[in-house]
Amino acid sequence: MSTGKATDSNDAVRKATRIAAAAAVGGFLFGADTSTMNGAINGIQPDFGLASGSVGGVVAISILGCALGAAVGGRVSTRLGQTATMRLGGALIVLGSLLSAIIGNIVLLSLFRILTGVGIGLLSVVVPSYIAQISPESVRGRLGSFWQLAIVTGIFTGLLVDYLLTQLAGDAHSAEPWGGNAWRWMFVAVAIGGAIYIYLASRLTDAETKEEEEEGSSGGFKVLRGHVLGLKPIVWVGIGLAALQQLVGINVIFFYSTTLWQSVGFSENSSFLTGLFTAVVNICATIGAIFLVDKVGRRPLLIGGSVGITVTLATMAVCFSTAGDDGSLSSGVGLIALIAANLFVVCFGLSWGPLMWVVLGEIFNHKMRAVAMSLTVMVNWLTNWLVTVTFPSLSDIGLGFAYGIYAAFGAFAIFFTTKFIKETKGTKLS
Repeated sequence: MSTGKATDSNDAVRKATRIAAAAAVGGFLFGADTSTMNGAINGIQPDFGLASGSVGGVVAISILGCALGAAVGGRVSTRLGQTATMRLGGALIVLGSLLSAIIGNIVLLSLFRILTGVGIGLLSVVVPSYIAQISPESVRGRLGSFWQLAIVTGIFTGLLVDYLLTQLAGDAHSAEPWGGNAWRWMFVAVAIGGAIYIYLASRLTDAETKEEEEEGSSGGFKVLRGHVLGLKPIVWVGIGLAALQQLVGINVIFFYSTTLWQSVGFSENSSFLTGLFTAVVNICATIGAIFLVDKVGRRPLLIGGSVGITVTLATMAVCFSTAGDDGSLSSGVGLIALIAANLFVVCFGLSWGPLMWVVLGEIFNHKMRAVAMSLTVMVNWLTNWLVTVTFPSLSDIGLGFAYGIYAAFGAFAIFFTTKFIKETKGTKLS
C-alpha cells in the first residue's frame, strides 16, 4: 500500500477504529434503553395499574423523544459541534433515566422517558455521520457498522441486566434485596452507561472543519428542497431507506420478545433467556456484516438481506396463523417460528440493521449531510414508533396478520433497493 495514502495506512485505520468505537458507545445506550424497557414494562404495568391497551403507548413514548432529538440533531451539531452534541445526548440520557427510576407518577415517567429519547435521538444523528467522516474509505463500511454493533450489544446487555435484576428480586415489580423495585434499577443501569459515554465523548474531537459546519448549517432544511414532491431525489431515497428498516418489524422482536415467546410456550424466565439468545444471534450477524460490507458492498447485502427477511417473516406469518384462541402454538410449529425469528434477525443483522446507517452516512454531500441525516433519522424513529405502538393492536387481530404485513414490507424492500440504492463502497464523501 502506498505510504502516500495516509488515510488508508495501518496507523490511520487503527486510530479511526478507536475513535469510531468510542463514538459508537452511544449506540450501546440506544440498544440498552430499548431492551431495558422490554423488561421494565413488566414491573411498570402493575406498579401504576396500566391497562393492557396503554402498554404500547408507554413502551413507545421515548421513541417520540428520539424523533424530536433527531429532528434538531443536525442544527444542534452544527452549532455546538459534534462531540459537544454527543456529551449533551449522554447527559440527557443520564438525567432522563435517573428521573424515570425514582418517579412515582406515570405521566412524569412518560415525560422523562421522552427526555431520554431526545438524548438518544441526538446521538443517532451525529454519531453515524461522525464515524463516516473520520473513517478511511477502505474501512468506512466496517467502522460505520460499529454503530449497529453497539446497538445490538446494548440490547443484549440490557436484556442480561434485566434478567439478573428480575432473578434477584423475583420479578420486575418486586424489590431488590438492597431496596427499590427491580424495574427502577434497570433505568439506573442505563444512567451509569450514559455517564461513561459522557467521559468517552469528552476525549474526542470534531471531524468537520469550521467551513463545512458553517456551510452545512446556513440553509437549514432549505438545502434539501428539490423538484420531487418538494425534496431532492436523494433525500427521498434516504427517507425510504430509513422507513423500511423499521417497517419490517425488527423492533417487535426486541420490545415485545418476552410476550412473543410466551405465546410460543415459554415461561417468563425462559422467554428472557430466549430473548438473550436472539440478541446474541443479532450480535453475531452484525459482526458478519462488519467483515462483509467493504468486500461484498452495500447494495448486494441489502438485496440479499431483503430476500431473507421476506422469507422468514412470511414463515412466521404462516406459523402464527395456526395459533389457538389463547395465541399459543403447537410444539412443532412453535419451534419453526422460533427458528424463523432468529433467521430473520440474522438476515436483518447482515443487511438492513447496520447498512441503513452506513449508507445514510455516505449518500449525502457535506452541504446537506447534517440536516438530511436529521430528517431521515427522524423518519426512522417515527416509523419505529408507529410499528411499536401498533403491534399490540395488530397482534390482537393475530400475529400471523402482523407478520404478514411486515413480510409485505420486506418484499417491497427488495424492489426499493434494486431500483434506488446505488453502490457506495469505496467512494469518497462529497
